[in-house]
Amino acid sequence: MLRSSVPQRGDTMTRKSRRAMTLAGLALFAGTALAGISPVAAVQPGGPTNYIIDNDTVHAARTGDNETLKVDLVKGISPNESGRDRIPMMILAVGNGHLSTVKLLLEYGADPDRRAPDGTTALSMAALSGRADIAAALLEAGADPDKSGANREVPLLIATRANNLRVVEVLLQYNVDLGETDFTGRTALDLAEENHLRDIAGLLRNAGMQ
Repeated sequence: MLRSSVPQRGDTMTRKSRRAMTLAGLALFAGTALAGISPVAAVQPGGPTNYIIDNDTVHAARTGDNETLKVDLVKGISPNESGRDRIPMMILAVGNGHLSTVKLLLEYGADPDRRAPDGTTALSMAALSGRADIAAALLEAGADPDKSGANREVPLLIATRANNLRVVEVLLQYNVDLGETDFTGRTALDLAEENHLRDIAGLLRNAGMQ
């Protein structure tokens, strides 16, 4: 398995990454609306605003309380645990930018490909939020780079649409399928070219020549 050389940025999201996520969400909503398709209410970074704290273990994962989380994992609580909303702890940890919590869950055997009810995966969340370090940790643990998230978009399309260059770089190290398309039939390269994302387009062209 290839290892990413992407440096870690810590466990909090920047204003820039939050702005990129908002723009990506708006673009996805607009695209589905124009096509006459009702967009899925996808899990957003940080989790749903109406999140119900009904499980201390899940709450620990969501808030990055690794001490409490580890105690519960040692006791035998499943690393794939979810709350009443059925959003896995892994996705909550990724959505809140807790790299160390993601690694702890993976260490105890969490499934990196486990989905939320809307289809979101941990990797698709990392692609949207621009967390290349978290994406690398998930891929190294065996996450499927081509497993679609909410709205049936694969991580490469999500990262490209959000202009998250570092995530695209990581995905390309894991033999991601460059031919995957969105609901309009556009590939990641198509999206990059249409939106004048020159760095990402260049990476995708070079990858396609190899």
